[in-house]
Amino acid sequence: MSPTREESRVTTRRSVLAAADHLFRERGFGMTTIRDIADASGVSVGTVMTAGDKNALLIQVFDALIEEEHARSAPRPTEGPCPDRILAHVQPFVEIFTSHPDLSRVYASILVSGTHDSELFTRLAALLRDEVGTILRTHGCADAEHAGIRAEAIHAAYVGALFTWSAQRRVDHDRILAQLHRTFAAICPCSSLDLRGEDAA
Repeated sequence: MSPTREESRVTTRRSVLAAADHLFRERGFGMTTIRDIADASGVSVGTVMTAGDKNALLIQVFDALIEEEHARSAPRPTEGPCPDRILAHVQPFVEIFTSHPDLSRVYASILVSGTHDSELFTRLAALLRDEVGTILRTHGCADAEHAGIRAEAIHAAYVGALFTWSAQRRVDHDRILAQLHRTFAAICPCSSLDLRGEDAA
């Protein structure tokens, strides 16, 4: 049976995104044109544009990378200090940003410009805030009323750090994780108590 129009559209879109993904990684975002993507996927420039302009294609490609990493990430710890558990939740995204620094910079700049939205980034952001809030509540670091506020602060610090690092020429993976851990520890009440105890000792 011949594929339906919708099935053909989905297949073509996947082909376009696969070509864009390959070219962005191989040549770089700036050196890749819509014509290059069209030639690589065997379709017209107009067909590529139905999937989005170059910025929109990068958002979709990068979102796919994030979703894949999130799906295959290792089980997260259910015990231990809050900063350790929260760091385990954000580490897959840090891996993506540090593994593809050039694309990360462009991705961040597009989102900051406000010209294109990322549905996945928004959805995962809400999920991450909920997960952080649950960690804070179950560890006794915040009640239901304040867990959401602290989770918002932690998420804002995390996203701000990622976007700040994306603007730097060199990105150190271990340094990013260490700084995020310190930031989470500064926000989490139980960690603040631990830090005061260490200072007093």
